[in-house]
Order: sequence, then C-alpha cells, then structure tokens
Amino acid sequence: MITHSLGELDVLFPIFSKLYKKFHIEVELVFTVKYIYKKFIDNDFYQYFTEKYGIKSSLRNIYKYKKLSELSLLNKIIASIKNIGAFAIIFFRGILFIKNFLTYNYFMHEYTNQLTSTWSLYLFLNFFKKSKKIFVYIHGHAIQYDTPPAGNIKTNYADKVKALVFHKHSELYWNKRGFINQHIIGYPKFYPEWIELVKNYSSKKVIKKKFVLIYTRDIHPFYMDKDKYIELLTSSCKLINSKFKNLNIIIKPHPRENNNFINKTLHSENINNFIISNDTSLVFSSSCILAISFWTSAILDAICSKTPAIEYYIEAEKFREVEPRGSLYKDIGIISVNNKNDLEYYISNLDEVTKNNNFVLEKIRKSGDVNFL
Repeated sequence: MITHSLGELDVLFPIFSKLYKKFHIEVELVFTVKYIYKKFIDNDFYQYFTEKYGIKSSLRNIYKYKKLSELSLLNKIIASIKNIGAFAIIFFRGILFIKNFLTYNYFMHEYTNQLTSTWSLYLFLNFFKKSKKIFVYIHGHAIQYDTPPAGNIKTNYADKVKALVFHKHSELYWNKRGFINQHIIGYPKFYPEWIELVKNYSSKKVIKKKFVLIYTRDIHPFYMDKDKYIELLTSSCKLINSKFKNLNIIIKPHPRENNNFINKTLHSENINNFIISNDTSLVFSSSCILAISFWTSAILDAICSKTPAIEYYIEAEKFREVEPRGSLYKDIGIISVNNKNDLEYYISNLDEVTKNNNFVLEKIRKSGDVNFL
C-alpha cells in the first residue's frame, strides 16, 4: 500500500528487483493518494518497471477528514456531513478489502503507518487470526546512524509487523519506534540487480553532452526554508557556470517539489542552461561529472555510481527539531558544505571527493538479504 510518497517506490522497486530473481511472486500496488498515483502513472521509469514485471496498480483514494475547530457553525455542519459520508465510504471499502486480505500472503506499507489507509488491514488481521505477514519500510533511503527518532515516538502496531531495515546502524532508530522484529536488507539502491536494471533503462536515454546534476529538496517547515532554497539553487548554478563552460545543468527535483518555482527562480537570475527531469535519479547520476545534493537520499545514487557527489545544505531553522544531530549523510562521512566557498573548493578538487565517497560506499554497502518472506 503506497500511503506516503513516491519515495516509497525508490525503496520497494529495488527490493522487488531482487525478489524477482529469487522467487516467483505477484505484486499489486495500491495507492491511497490520488496525487501520488497520478505522478506514478506519468513517470516513464515507474511504468517501465511495472510493465517489465507485470505489476498491477490501482487507486484506493482516502478522504482526509476536515478539522472542525476553526470553522463557522454552517461550515462545521457541512464538514461533519462530509466526514460522516467519507467514513461510510472508507468503511465499506475496508470491508471490500477482505478479498485482498484472503487472496494475498503478504502486505507492505510505509513504516509511519497512515492509519486512515491501513486500519482495515489490522482489523482483519485480528478478526481472522490469520498469519498474514506485514512488512514495513521507510519512504526513502534515509540514513539513521545510531540515532533515535526525534521525540522517541512509537508507531502504531509496530509489534505486529516486521521492519525492513537497511543497516545495523539503523537498529536503534527502529527499536525506539517500537519495532521489535527487524530484518536487515542492506541499502536497496546498492543492489546489483537494481543497478543493472536502471542501466538497461538508461541505455535508451542518450545524453551526448557533459552535465552537472543537482538533487533539490522541496520547501518544507522543518527541512528547507524558502530563502535558503533560493540561495542553494542559484549559488550552485552560478558556481557551476563559472567553473564549467558550456555545460548543461540537470535538476532532479524532490517528488513533492513545484517545477514552476524552480523555473521562476532561475530565470529571474538569468540562468537558462538547465533542464528539469523527473526521471529516476540513477539515470543521470552515473553519467554526470558532478552531483550536488540539497540534503536528500538521492545523493546515494551518485555515491553508488562512483560519481563525485557533494551535499550542499544550509540547515532550516527548525531542522534540528527533527534531525537533532544534523545531516546524517555528513555523519557517515559524505562531504557536506553549507557555503559557496567550501562548495567551490570541492568542485575544484573532484578527485578528493571521489576518493572520500568511495570509502563511504565501502563502509555502508552491504549485500542485500531479502530472505524475509
């Protein structure tokens, strides 16, 4: 069940690529958010992958209840009626989900457990007392390097599932979340089956000119302040243009990002030699001369492609509220800078960057064990 973001597929699809090598399995993706489903349908690479393995997909759109506290009396009545109607629809959809429950052997969903989407799964699990297995995963290749979650929040039904964990250095995080049953699978982005599959897809996308790749990050109250985003984006592009003549810049935005804002920001600074692409990160990370990342797990695509990659990130005002130790990509040794001067230094010393990141790769890469079914 895809309940959170497209970043879930960047974890699931590498896992599936390895599972398909070992087992004969059938997979169905059930999306619970219409916006996410539409972006999935519009994405060439995701469609390539699902067609290759015959993966089914469907939308089971979930209504988000409206809060009544700040509404006028009339609007409270209208919203209450909508909430009641939506609850009835969701309930009957949940009842219909019994067919899926009885048909499939395993279920997977994102670890924070969006209960509006997954409640029926746990209801049936308890009602039928069946030994259906539920696996949970994180919605992107986050690094949890011997650190607990902010606030030590426990996840609902964590004791009823098996958590797919990337590395032993993540165990503390998952333990604090309440996941007592864990299986270490390695970082899926590093699976050789996945890298080979992406290479086959990428071979059809000929990129003749050399380019620099920028992984951006959406503006967010905790992760990216608007003014810092503009500074990171414009200063990166200006520095690239001053260091490398006649090079294109390919920008890989975060799945939630607004491409129009990127265009507006760069055009206002007379920066025009860029292309925005929503294709999978690995398509470009193996063929660019440099990757710059604004605090996103996409940097690991460049690391596993042995491409020089630098994290360039100015912390948001509230960043430490959710990431008390700061960037954990920096914590594991990936080169990270927060100003133009340091970025310029490393752009001028790409061999040093490559050597450092190859060391990081060897430290965190682990052969994927997907014997969790």
